[in-house]
Amino acid sequence: EDDPGLPETAEPEHDVDLLDVVGKFATATHTGEPLHPKLAGTINYLTTHQLQGQVLNETMDKFKPPENCINLSVPTVNAQIWGHLSTTTKMQDVRLQRILKLLSTGITAYAKTLDGDNVTSEQQV
Repeated sequence: EDDPGLPETAEPEHDVDLLDVVGKFATATHTGEPLHPKLAGTINYLTTHQLQGQVLNETMDKFKPPENCINLSVPTVNAQIWGHLSTTTKMQDVRLQRILKLLSTGITAYAKTLDGDNVTSEQQV
């Protein structure tokens, strides 16, 4: 039963069907050929479950950027500039560095699986 102390709320009126609006912004998902089922299962698991901190750190240490791929190194802010940044900006930068480190680790791990002399057109990015 309605509580007499609460104000009555009216249902919002919609002139446009919500599904029509959402449909205008939805984009089609384009997919490629399927991967081996075990590999796909591993990827699906890893993209929906967070690795334990120690395992993640060990993996990132295992796949450091190659010395001849300087663009895979995660940039850091100059210490003098860092001291003048707000706490919010520092937190955002640390999060971005973490994401870049994960991306760098993934690219390095992938690169180590390739034979540089025999890269197929499918393996090229």
